[in-house]
Amino acid sequence: MLSRQAEFLYLAVCPQRSHDLAILILETGLRIGEALSLEWADVSLAPLTGARFGFREGKSKNARRTIPLTDRAAAILHACRDASVAPLVFANRAGQRYLVTSINDLHQKARKALKLPKDFVIHFLRHTMLTRLGESSVDAFTIMRIAGHSSITVSQRYVHPSPEAVERAFERLHSLALTATKSLKCCYRLQKSLHWAKRCP
Repeated sequence: MLSRQAEFLYLAVCPQRSHDLAILILETGLRIGEALSLEWADVSLAPLTGARFGFREGKSKNARRTIPLTDRAAAILHACRDASVAPLVFANRAGQRYLVTSINDLHQKARKALKLPKDFVIHFLRHTMLTRLGESSVDAFTIMRIAGHSSITVSQRYVHPSPEAVERAFERLHSLALTATKSLKCCYRLQKSLHWAKRCP
């Protein structure tokens, strides 16, 4: 995956079209094919159902999903929309879909300019985003939904709970237990009060 510093350097040497595409993948975890096929009809830049972020409707062979947009992703889409005259978010000068090979060529030039390893392929941008989710203690089922994975087994690869995350999990469990105990005590006292009230004329 890309470190934050490597990401900054990578984006700095990318031409505009691959720069914007890379940011969208880094912020949403889209597959390269999904990003290149993205149409404005799939995009809503206004927050839906009272959510904080805007959304976009994702499509893949394995899943249809709604993906929240971070501020950075929304900013890129706003800029693309202002310059767009085609149904596609990322369209070439003829208004057609970019070929994956064309984007890969741009990626390889950026990789070579920075002397990054040969195995750093464009899919690593999606991998980076999903790894960051896992490092943020996002559970595998949520990652599965965001990524559009067909199996939880794939999503589990990104989840590596730290000792601190395990500690926080038990703290939440303990907190829930205390809340439940207090609630039960309140119910017991209320039940006892009602019982005595019934006995008194």
